[in-house]
Amino acid sequence: MDTLGKRLMQARGNSGLTQAAVAEKLNVSSQAVSLWERGETTPDIVKLPEIATLYGVTTDWLLKGKEPDEDLVNVTKMLSDRLFDEKRMYTHVKSYAQALNMLQTLRILPYIREKHEGQFRKGKDKVPYIYHPLLLACHALSLGMKDDNLVSAALLHDVCEDCGVLVEDLPVNDETREAVRLLTKNKTVTESSEAGLAAYYEEISKNRIASIVKLLDRCNNISGMAAAFTEKRMAQYIQETEKYIYPIMETTSNRFPEYANQIFLIKYHMISVIEAIRHDLARNLK
Repeated sequence: MDTLGKRLMQARGNSGLTQAAVAEKLNVSSQAVSLWERGETTPDIVKLPEIATLYGVTTDWLLKGKEPDEDLVNVTKMLSDRLFDEKRMYTHVKSYAQALNMLQTLRILPYIREKHEGQFRKGKDKVPYIYHPLLLACHALSLGMKDDNLVSAALLHDVCEDCGVLVEDLPVNDETREAVRLLTKNKTVTESSEAGLAAYYEEISKNRIASIVKLLDRCNNISGMAAAFTEKRMAQYIQETEKYIYPIMETTSNRFPEYANQIFLIKYHMISVIEAIRHDLARNLK
C-alpha cells in the first residue's frame, strides 16, 4: 500500500541521505524520521515543504503519491479574485448570525457595508472590497467557528486601516475591539520595517481571535494573489508568510487547541497553494 511513510522512505533513499543526515538537516531527531517512514507518526505539515525541497520532490507527491496536475498548477494564473458573489455571502453570514443569535455580527454587517462603500480589491477586476471580509467570515463559519467576537473581528479587520475609523469608535465589545486593534497596522509597521513586522506578528500571536483572523486573512490573500500580485511581490509574500505566519499557525494551535483541527485545514490549504505557486515561479525562471 502506497503511504506517506513509504514515499518518505523512497524519497530519502533516492536522495542518498541517511536518516541521521535528514534529521540533522531538518533539525529533528533520527527517531522522528524513522517513525515517519514507518507510518507511526507524520511530520508536521509546516515541515513538508522543507522535506520536499530536501528530497527534490513536491509536496503533492509526498501527500498524494502523484505530481500536481498541470492544470491545477496553473490554476492560480487563471483565478479571478471574484470566486464568490458578495451579495450571497452577505446573506449567508446574516442568516447564520440570525440562527445562532450572533447579535454583534448582525450589527456589524451593515456597518462594514457602509464603511467599505466605493472601495475595491486590487486586481484587474473591480471587485467590491467588502468581498474580502465577507469571505473571511464565511471561511470561519464553514470551519465551525461560531464565535460572535471572532466573526465580527473578521468582518472588521480592515476597517480601521482602510476606512479611517478609530479603534475606540468601533461599535463592538472590548474583546473584539482589542483583536481589531492588534490586526490594524499602524504607521510604524511597514513592509520595509523588519522590527515593526516582527513586533506586529508577535502581538497578534498572543491573542486568540487576532491569530485566527490573521490566518484566515493570509489564507485568503495567498489564494488570490496570483490574480493581483507581480511575480516579485508573490515571492516576497511567500517569504513573509513562511517567516511570520507559519509560526503563528504553530503557536495558535498549541495555545488554543480547540482550534487545532481548523488550523490544520488552513495550513494544508495555504501550503498547497504556496507550493503550486512556487513551482510555477521556479519554472518561469528557467
